[in-house]
Amino acid sequence: MAGLFNDALQLLDTKYSGDASLIWKGTPRSATIVLRFLEFKGIGVKIATMATNILSREFKIPMQDRICIDISPDVQVKRVFIRLGFIAKDASNDQLIYTAREFHPEYPGIFDLSAWEIGRKWYC
Repeated sequence: MAGLFNDALQLLDTKYSGDASLIWKGTPRSATIVLRFLEFKGIGVKIATMATNILSREFKIPMQDRICIDISPDVQVKRVFIRLGFIAKDASNDQLIYTAREFHPEYPGIFDLSAWEIGRKWYC
């Protein structure tokens, strides 16, 4: 982890002049922000989309769109989608993501927090 942290600091310094807010500066598309997070070693699609979702939902960072903010394929989220009958018990993470995209193409990640909280607090 120390190496990943150091790499992140180096990337922030060299590419963003030490200012993390430059990652989302200028009302970029959601895909741009996700891609910028993916540049950090150790960050995968799940964390990149979750971070972008948090920026949009909690911090109200303006973005051109939210189409690339997917639902996180988390065990809690998946449990809720299974219990509601939206996906099969043996569904893949991709099926979960595409189901959310089908339900709300403009912002599939809108379901993320509520489904996670339901799955975590009220074991379905």
